Amino acid sequence: MSNVAKIAVPLLLLAAAAGGTAYYLSSQPGGDVTPVIAPPVQDPTPQPKVEPAAPEPVRAPAPTTTTETSRVAASSNNSNADAPQGVRGRVLQPNGTPAASVRVLLLESAANNPIEMFLKQKTGRITPPLADVQTGQDGTFQLGLRQVGKAVDFRVVSEEFPEASQQSIKVRDGDWYDMGDVRLEAGVLVSGRVVDQKTKQPIQNANVYLVNSAQSYAMVAAPGRERGIPSTTDRTGAFGYPNAPRSGHISLSAEAAGYASGQLLNQQIKPDAENDFTIELETGMPIAGIVVDPNGKPIAGANLSANGLSSKTPQAASTVSASDGRFEFPALRTGPYQLAANSPHYADVKMPIVMTGELEVKLVMSQRGAVKLKVLAANNQAVKAYRVSLKRYFENSPMGIANVPEFGDRSINPSDYPADLAGEWALVRGLPAGAFRFQVTDNAHAKTLSDPFTIEEGGAAVEVVVKLTQGGTITGTVIDDRGQPVADAAVSTDHNAGLAADTPLMELFGNMIPEKHTKTQTRTDAQGRFRISRLAYADYMLRAAHPDYCEGKAINLKVEGEGQVVDAGVIQLSRGALLTGVTMVGGLPAGQIKVTVSTPMTADILPVAAPAGSPQNAPPTLSKPMFNANVLSDGDGRFELRKRIPPGTYKITASRQGGGNPFDTLIDMKETERTLTVAPGQDSIVEQFNLTKR
Repeated sequence: MSNVAKIAVPLLLLAAAAGGTAYYLSSQPGGDVTPVIAPPVQDPTPQPKVEPAAPEPVRAPAPTTTTETSRVAASSNNSNADAPQGVRGRVLQPNGTPAASVRVLLLESAANNPIEMFLKQKTGRITPPLADVQTGQDGTFQLGLRQVGKAVDFRVVSEEFPEASQQSIKVRDGDWYDMGDVRLEAGVLVSGRVVDQKTKQPIQNANVYLVNSAQSYAMVAAPGRERGIPSTTDRTGAFGYPNAPRSGHISLSAEAAGYASGQLLNQQIKPDAENDFTIELETGMPIAGIVVDPNGKPIAGANLSANGLSSKTPQAASTVSASDGRFEFPALRTGPYQLAANSPHYADVKMPIVMTGELEVKLVMSQRGAVKLKVLAANNQAVKAYRVSLKRYFENSPMGIANVPEFGDRSINPSDYPADLAGEWALVRGLPAGAFRFQVTDNAHAKTLSDPFTIEEGGAAVEVVVKLTQGGTITGTVIDDRGQPVADAAVSTDHNAGLAADTPLMELFGNMIPEKHTKTQTRTDAQGRFRISRLAYADYMLRAAHPDYCEGKAINLKVEGEGQVVDAGVIQLSRGALLTGVTMVGGLPAGQIKVTVSTPMTADILPVAAPAGSPQNAPPTLSKPMFNANVLSDGDGRFELRKRIPPGTYKITASRQGGGNPFDTLIDMKETERTLTVAPGQDSIVEQFNLTKR
């Protein structure tokens, strides 16, 4: 694959993960924080609500959950106060007084891995907060982080005011990012009633959920608000929210025992007028049945969903089969539904049309595929302790593989070798249908791909034998710009990403690309030499790094055969310059501002064809080396680029992160863009950015 073609890989991933990208771009800027209301997810645990003035409000107990989820509905006071880094600040009410005893928390950001977050949400797995505490009497808070390097989302959850959020915060080692004053916004009152559709009589103890429609794309909801802000109707059927957003659209949903759920979608909020809504619920009709395997044996713990097929039945519901395989959707709107069932050890099954009132529905789930796996060492001795990963195989692209997110990597040990297989084969269950290859890793061999195999639903276990390889070796030498060897340089292997290396696309989606290569690192000796062995068959890029020099690279290194030695040649490191500086907003130091240095995309740096006499299909080469790097300023607005910048001319920009409007980031970049020139022999550069206050 050429370097130009390799640009397409992250671009395709960008298209495939558009939802994740939208989330990433949807963060809020520092300072005053705008409200974000959490999106709907199945089965929340309602929190207590402040109801509107109504006689004798009555609250319903939390609904019984039908899926196994982890819920944290109240503050756990897990502040991680002893952590060496984190986020701190002060929360103020709209009038500027301290907001005491308000819940603040840090959540894992979906920007880290949008696909994994989507799968968690789909299966009802809710990750607890990374840190969670209530503000003090003066409104201050301090949330420590145990681990750094990944983006986190900050939330303020109040029963009186709309939720406030800042997303994609990155905290450096030992740094406390100060958010300053987070001023909450005054909400509007949303009230209404839940009534019987036919009799118009009030329905008491109905659970109502409010969602800000404008933020329905968000993947990470505040715990306890997975379906929206909860409320419960009183004996008059009334509900109320004093903390609804001031503008935009909201969606309301209501549920009550014996009734089908009801919704009011995309209702316009009027900040200076009455916002009163009536939700009518119709008496529900059940669908019930049983889930069995092909032999009629009940399947417990299968996840079932019912999705309305008519515009009159937009309802969706979920449940889990009991120990006897029975399931029931007790109250659905009258009409046709599609039923779907999934289970870790059984193939997904769908029943296209089921009418409400059907009580003997039978869903037959075929056993998922299984593999009898035997792994041999290079000397043909059996290996019974290793790590196995499932990769999608493409017949028309034999060297291409893809990750299988629904099948996690597994560690195999002697206990996975059942006696009925003579202890010679490990039994790996739960494989979906399709064409695959196993990727096997242990401590004594190179990462090895199995031959392709095919899994059929309900088919017999497939036998797969993998003979591990010792792989290949890459050698080379690292020198400086005077031709002297560079000792103790770190030389690491990476994707052969070519032009896409170090770009924002690879930063976002690089971890989604299957790792055919072996990821490892070594250091150069006194003569600048290095040798990296036990490398899987793949295309490699090497990175050579030393704190006194710019990073160097060697690309298009192919390891293709057992015992092959590939000479990377000489990797030359130039001295380059260190970049430091300060970022400000409105003349005051401000953190969480990304400073980016990149090579301008001009015609003179684009790939050129391989010179005459090169081997057939030789990839294009770069006419000029590319450089891309970025850094976030710390809580005091200081930044220091960890990489030295080679001599040359670059584009440098600064932009606030976590903006609610992605165009704000683009405006920042446009306003701050300037040319950065690094002269040969220059050791340091200081830059200062002052962004316009918004």
